[in-house]
Amino acid sequence: MALLAVLLSIAFLLPLSGCSSGVGAALRYDVSAVISSLDPQYATGKDAQLIIRQLFEGLFAPDGEKGAVPAAAESFAVSEDGLRWSFTLREDLLWSDGEAVRAADYAFALRRLFNSDYPSPFAADFICIQGARQVLEGQASPYTLGIAAPDERTLILTLEYAVQDLPQLLCLTAAMPCRQDFFEETRGRYGLQEDMLLYNGPFYLRYWEQQEYVQVRKNEHYHGAQQVNPARITFYMQPQADRFSRFWSGRTDAAMVCYDDWSRLRSGSYSAETFEDTVWVLLFNQGDSFFAQPLARHAFVEAIDRRAYASGLGNDRIDTTVFLPPTLLLGEKGYRQLAGFEGPGSDAGRAQKAFSELLAQSADIPQLTLLCADDTSCAMVAGVLQKNWRDILALTVSVQQMSEQTLFSRVESGEYQLAIVALQPDSFRPEGMLGIFSSASPRNLARYRSEEYDELLFRAARAQGEGARLRALQAAEQQLYEDAVLAPLYFQTHYYVSARGVSGIRFLPLAGQIDFRSALKS
Repeated sequence: MALLAVLLSIAFLLPLSGCSSGVGAALRYDVSAVISSLDPQYATGKDAQLIIRQLFEGLFAPDGEKGAVPAAAESFAVSEDGLRWSFTLREDLLWSDGEAVRAADYAFALRRLFNSDYPSPFAADFICIQGARQVLEGQASPYTLGIAAPDERTLILTLEYAVQDLPQLLCLTAAMPCRQDFFEETRGRYGLQEDMLLYNGPFYLRYWEQQEYVQVRKNEHYHGAQQVNPARITFYMQPQADRFSRFWSGRTDAAMVCYDDWSRLRSGSYSAETFEDTVWVLLFNQGDSFFAQPLARHAFVEAIDRRAYASGLGNDRIDTTVFLPPTLLLGEKGYRQLAGFEGPGSDAGRAQKAFSELLAQSADIPQLTLLCADDTSCAMVAGVLQKNWRDILALTVSVQQMSEQTLFSRVESGEYQLAIVALQPDSFRPEGMLGIFSSASPRNLARYRSEEYDELLFRAARAQGEGARLRALQAAEQQLYEDAVLAPLYFQTHYYVSARGVSGIRFLPLAGQIDFRSALKS
């Protein structure tokens, strides 16, 4: 073990010494979360998804202009009613052990999402597949789903209702292939360590120290439309606060930074791609007895005065009353531009009235704590909200700051009352972010349950034509505001930068969608 540690140390020093350049170069990138699973059908979090995207190739790949472009799929055909999709795989697809990738591998992966005992966090995203609801409710086997692989290169999906942007849905990591024989050999350990995965993407997993780093290397069995340039990429697990200093000192080759950091980089002629890809919201835990009461949520939302914090936000943030960020698409148009930017406003009178009614119903007001990230803007906004509630509701709320990673873990586990959290879309589809709050979603951070909201999402999914789909999506978004599930606070722009001498990294403003294949390093 000591010898292995020395050899690894030498290997990781090579990129810093400049021994690699151009094609075959070694790249370095920081991720903030500890990666505990790389199972494409179950792993959540943008850092895990980022690494999964280097290891696997789906039928389609995300594209900033078109939403999705064919990847493992050579071609596809759609029936006139939009219910039957037939995909033909490329002939040159291989697993990292040299075996051919087959249509059955994509079929098995999609069936895995619908385990009735332990459904995937992404199962609700694919509820459009024929029979999915019955399988999730335990009324049918996953093998009754509208998923078929009649031959090695043909995958057929039959849907309950037409989904115009199904290719965008198939860009999710949950739709990456999984080979059944290998999966069964892992005996429940699939995706938990490097020898418990097979890969069909541009890289394979070489080293994985769960508290320190993940290193991927070029997969010689991969044959894609693009040449794979890097010989290896090392993903270091580092706190968010350290990312900029590591990039600035040359210890990483690309990074996502905030505006203040980007301002320092501009003087050095670094280039950047900018995306307004994050929305920060006030979220209520409806599993908490106090915030299970609609009057409590409404009082807190109505008391927010966005004008009191808008001017104090950083240059990369702008206050908002709407939830879905501008990066989302409806067809090839921006959803936000089509739907408008008008969301719930503030009204101190309504806030006081709601709170008075709440007090009349119950004299017990618990001690409340607002969780927030420890960055400057989020802490400032938390302080403003704290003052709003004190001035308007005569209520004292404590504020607890923590790292963004710890914050999300607390919220995800339900260990909170109310929190300011950052949400990012997994795809360009508005349904993806709205679907977080469906009753069937394991990612429902608010513990929100509403049959009416679920029906609105179902209506949006079945809508024919962009006009009908837009109206249904607007109705679902409006329902979140009317039920005071959350209060949108501000959008954040992120800056994705590459080091001098590094080119070809393709950034997209969605969770884990960074493409390193064409990267060059001089």
